[in-house]
Amino acid sequence: MSENRSLLLSSRNLKTYFYTYDGTVRAVDGVDLDIDSGTTYGLVGESGCGKSVTALSILRLIPSEIGRIVSGRIMFHGRDLLTLNARAMRKVRGNRIAMIFQEPMTSLNPVFTVGRQISETLRLHQAMKKRAAWKETEDLLNRVGIPSPKQRVKDYPHQLSGGMRQRAMIAMAMACHPELLIADEPTTALDVTIQAQILNLIQELKEELGMAVLLITHNFGIIAETAERTAVMYAGQIVEESDTRTLFHSPVHPYTKGLLRSLPRMGEKTRDGRKKLHEISGIVPKLTGNRKGCAFAPRCVLNDVHCFTTEPELMEVEKGHRVRCLNIGNA
Repeated sequence: MSENRSLLLSSRNLKTYFYTYDGTVRAVDGVDLDIDSGTTYGLVGESGCGKSVTALSILRLIPSEIGRIVSGRIMFHGRDLLTLNARAMRKVRGNRIAMIFQEPMTSLNPVFTVGRQISETLRLHQAMKKRAAWKETEDLLNRVGIPSPKQRVKDYPHQLSGGMRQRAMIAMAMACHPELLIADEPTTALDVTIQAQILNLIQELKEELGMAVLLITHNFGIIAETAERTAVMYAGQIVEESDTRTLFHSPVHPYTKGLLRSLPRMGEKTRDGRKKLHEISGIVPKLTGNRKGCAFAPRCVLNDVHCFTTEPELMEVEKGHRVRCLNIGNA
């Protein structure tokens, strides 16, 4: 890691719960993470493990009618974002920390043009006049590779393809030159060619602006190509975290090992010539109720009686490599 990189954002014991008729859903249950300036931090795991809720918690976008952040700290430049009032938080959100949401068709307002939505960000956070903001919006669309930007600023979201909508979302996120970009599944529902273009675009903007990126995905291939550090989430908790190379070559947690074994590999065949992917037995547990022990214990090949009664802590097994498991020595 470069010596000129410094800690940009840090969360400690972050817990976000939702309150439903079925009980309290502990969507994020004690997440600790550290993101350095100028780096890409990957957050991976199965659907429903709490990745997106972690991102929404950082920006304090949890809908108050059904959920809330119940404890923890989110330090950004030495300030706890959870202690800021609404006005101070608006100056951070979209300005210093921006987010590319998972589905641009539902994140962009269908009744306003793309140009109006992007220029509004500039007028709010950069105090630009209407004409200057509109011109900057055209430049941003051109910068993210949208053809004919003077025309496209007048288009509504439904008039753009999926790839172009995602580029428009990136333009909106980049408008204020944020220090941290949260990219939540930025290539969902895009074909592989467009996926590569979007990832390359984010990487180019990251290097140009010197910003950090929190990349949320379930795709290990994307993580391997882009992230310096990676955390694996399961049932609202981080179960393993290290630099990306170590995670791929020397995983410790049984869940991480299972995920990596499930990746398809070229040339691998069974005896009858057909390829069968490895699978992790069982299903993701419900996040309601009073959980005892390790959340992964029912699916783990290393479980013993202690795993069902004692909740493991996230422990450092070597410098920069943390694992949440009671049977690390047997992993």
